[in-house]
Amino acid sequence: MSDKQKIQLSELNRYLVGGAVRDRLLNIDRSDKDWVVVGTTEATMQSLGFRPIGKNFPVFLHPETHEEYALARTERKTGKGYKGFDVDASPTVSLEQDLFRRDLTINAMALDTEDNLIDPFGGEQDLENGLLRHVSEHFSEDPLRVLRVARFAARYHSRGFIVEDSTLELMRELSDSGELNYLVPERVLQEVLSALSEDHPAVFFTVLRVCNALANLFPEINKIYDLRPDTDKPLLELELAAHLTQDVRIRFSVLTYLINKFATTSLGEQKDTSAIRKFCRRLKTSTSYRTLAEQVATYSDRVMTVRERPASDTVEMLLALNGIRDEKSFEEFLEACSVQLSVLHQDSGVVRQAIELLRECRNSMRKVDAKSLAKNYKGDKLRDQVRHAYIRSVSTLLEEDSATE
Repeated sequence: MSDKQKIQLSELNRYLVGGAVRDRLLNIDRSDKDWVVVGTTEATMQSLGFRPIGKNFPVFLHPETHEEYALARTERKTGKGYKGFDVDASPTVSLEQDLFRRDLTINAMALDTEDNLIDPFGGEQDLENGLLRHVSEHFSEDPLRVLRVARFAARYHSRGFIVEDSTLELMRELSDSGELNYLVPERVLQEVLSALSEDHPAVFFTVLRVCNALANLFPEINKIYDLRPDTDKPLLELELAAHLTQDVRIRFSVLTYLINKFATTSLGEQKDTSAIRKFCRRLKTSTSYRTLAEQVATYSDRVMTVRERPASDTVEMLLALNGIRDEKSFEEFLEACSVQLSVLHQDSGVVRQAIELLRECRNSMRKVDAKSLAKNYKGDKLRDQVRHAYIRSVSTLLEEDSATE
């Protein structure tokens, strides 16, 4: 960037906005910053070296800091869903007009370059009062905001934040209007995974339940609430899991375990994971999320009963998990099982012993010399001999384990 460009950049009428301002007022560390620029054009931004990245409205990356700079804009609803908007990002759009289009008052504040707060809609007071409140009636124009507010409720639950009554009513109207049907799976999944990363992920789904969105978006999870009417924490297992791990994939597997359990009304082992497959397919989750979720639903309960089972059952489970060849995925499965089983049994010592025993079974199978067997057997006969060797190895281990108890 030339000296001339640096001078011109310093003269831009720019404001720090959104989450960066909100989190600063909450004394939360935040590395990323978003800026709004007032009174300029796309051509001017590009002449200063900013790289355009926005598809639907003018957003740029700073040439050196790579922070996002957006032109101040207004939005006018023209169609269904969260993409049905006309955007005006002309130089005449003011900062207050830009803030007016935002979802919540706590996200509609700005700081100028001298750290003066611009707060036209009372966001700072709402932060102090712990309120999630909409900026204007335009809130109802974007159905994605239903999910965003629920996510903020999950994020700030420990700080005592609640959704303001009139905002909750707008969320109900949006849910009942059918607008949620226009949300694409990728955006819904993005909000779900973000919510699962929060300290109180179950709050996200509870807020959606209260505003009538849960049955529409996640009927499988709504069913859990229906079948647990006598508890104030239908997703208690998910909340407990959030205290045990930060891994979103594991939290997701705990959630889908519940989905599968209540879909099949099975109190024991779960063999049919079609409810998980259907849920993951609808949300277009990655293969890694779906695979771990199905593994946990299918096999986690069996981990606790390895001692009581025939060695052949444990061998078949470990082969199905590809535990011999894929150590990384197997360890991820064990970690997920540790969380899932600790949530169910709430005796981490017993769970750790069961996990370690399964790991030892896997290790004993890995000691089988399949290459030596291959000198004398081929094809199906070799496969059978290796399997029998696995069973003998695991059986011996379990006998020794039983003798030491």
